[in-house]
Amino acid sequence: MRRALLGLVAVLVLASGCASSAPSAAPERTKITVTSLPIVDVAPLYLAQQNGFFRDAGLDVTIKPLSSSPQGLAGLADGSIDIVAGANYVSYLEEQARGNADLRVVAEAALASPGLDQVVASPRSGIRDASQLAGRTIAVNTPPPNIQTLALDRVLAARGVDPRTVRYVPMPFAQAVTALGNGSLDAAWLVEPFVTQAEQAVGALPVIDPASGPTAALPLDGYFTTSRFAEQFPHTVDAFRSALARGAALAANSRATTAALPGFAPVDAPTATLITLPNYPTTVEAARIQRVADLMTQAGMIDRRLDVASLIAGGSPS
Repeated sequence: MRRALLGLVAVLVLASGCASSAPSAAPERTKITVTSLPIVDVAPLYLAQQNGFFRDAGLDVTIKPLSSSPQGLAGLADGSIDIVAGANYVSYLEEQARGNADLRVVAEAALASPGLDQVVASPRSGIRDASQLAGRTIAVNTPPPNIQTLALDRVLAARGVDPRTVRYVPMPFAQAVTALGNGSLDAAWLVEPFVTQAEQAVGALPVIDPASGPTAALPLDGYFTTSRFAEQFPHTVDAFRSALARGAALAANSRATTAALPGFAPVDAPTATLITLPNYPTTVEAARIQRVADLMTQAGMIDRRLDVASLIAGGSPS
């Protein structure tokens, strides 16, 4: 019911032309390259592309696939990539805090919803609850620390499990599903559509939702560019953000999102209808992302507090 109501609102908003404020001026640069993970978090990007929202904003957007969001940092640095979609906040904010990059947040991608992300266990592992994750190996999609380890450590501690006893290994989502199936991996922190894929293909068992309790509704990832690009092409960023907001409003309609999923994620149409979807923000709210940055400081991932509002491209719109 909630999804249906959100979808109706999205359709009405789009029909009225008020999904987001229109760009203030024509983009300085019309052709841009965006790199993206094949996950449900970035559905608004593909919906904006498929429905001509970028074209309406005066943009010609090329989307290139990516298996791990930190890989996009090199492309941002050498200028071959303009924007990274689905960039996990921890990896990118850590680069900013350490002075290894000067980044800006263009837009938010996804907020965790119940069941969107799951730590799932191999059926051969004997793991059935969170307490049994102590001393086990858990795959995460990017080298730790990242948004996955930040969230799961917090939830494990709340469940009485010492997160220091867990061994994290970086492994692409698709590879982790295979490893769960052949029994070479105890458990994996997966996001949709890989959660559903692992459950159906290899009988993986859900153990714990890493975005629950102290990390419920946690902002997971966003769209990042460099300060150089944001300052040189502010109207291009504005146009991209405006078109993406229209895509996010449409993504609230679960039918639109599940219909689009097979076009960019490793999932067929019947399975797409079973997948849990995140919440898609249509605006950028620095306070939401600040929650991640503050958790990073508390966890000792960074040694100073980051002011996220100062990192929003063009200033925080909300």
